[in-house]
Amino acid sequence: MALNEKLKSILESFEVRRAKEFDPSVLRNMKGPIINGEEARNIIEIFSSEEYLKNDIDGHLASFVIVSPTGLPMAFFSLRCGELFEKSSTYKIQLSHNAYSAIRTLMANPSITGAEREELMSHIEKAKEEGLSFEDLEQLSSKKVLMKQDELLEVDKDITRVRTVHPAIEIKLFGTNASANSYWKSLDLPEEMKMGETLFWAKVVDKIRQMMEMVGCEFVYLFAADNEAEGELVQYYRVRLNFSSDSKISANKPHFDYMSQFLFQSVKDLFEKQQYFLNNC
Repeated sequence: MALNEKLKSILESFEVRRAKEFDPSVLRNMKGPIINGEEARNIIEIFSSEEYLKNDIDGHLASFVIVSPTGLPMAFFSLRCGELFEKSSTYKIQLSHNAYSAIRTLMANPSITGAEREELMSHIEKAKEEGLSFEDLEQLSSKKVLMKQDELLEVDKDITRVRTVHPAIEIKLFGTNASANSYWKSLDLPEEMKMGETLFWAKVVDKIRQMMEMVGCEFVYLFAADNEAEGELVQYYRVRLNFSSDSKISANKPHFDYMSQFLFQSVKDLFEKQQYFLNNC
């Protein structure tokens, strides 16, 4: 069932404001979200720090606070441009190059015998074991040549070469103000409408949608500060907010996010899940 007018009116009454508009003391007075039974105070300290707020002022990221009609901070988050990628398989590229070269050599010299022929055939057999077609060998072998040419072109530069890149938006430090829990309960919303989850789908996702009117984006991602593979925070992001992980998609992880877990989802899935959530509250 879609949001009724009362619920819709309540959610629309919450405003999303830039963090730089607030006195830092207001942000510092928030109480961190409760994770594994304890307040995650560090997220408040980082979000309200002088350095982090300066990044907002300088435009290096955009930090937001979701506030109630009474001006009470309910939740907070930051957004910034990012990029995900798929790694190049240097093993497959080299294997394909060897196999493709072997095929061309045998086609040009079919009379080759003995150890030389056995070595050439071994390259071809390894490619077959990887399930590579002749078209794959031709394509990947050409990439090997291009990579070598590109290395010469960028000889004095530290470039990481990848297979594919995906435009993305990074969500940083999404959390709720635990001091606002009692206010949320006073709204008498349905039990299943938890504060963090509801504000994420109703407000955070809308900000991402607004960003996409200006900048192309394929994925959203974050680093969940949970040092357990299946910890409470990771499960929250997976189950409640629809994030996942996949070995095919990678991200650059800075020192700031060490001991955090990389999770992502496509914006297509994000918008579909938002619609599903708002239609079933």
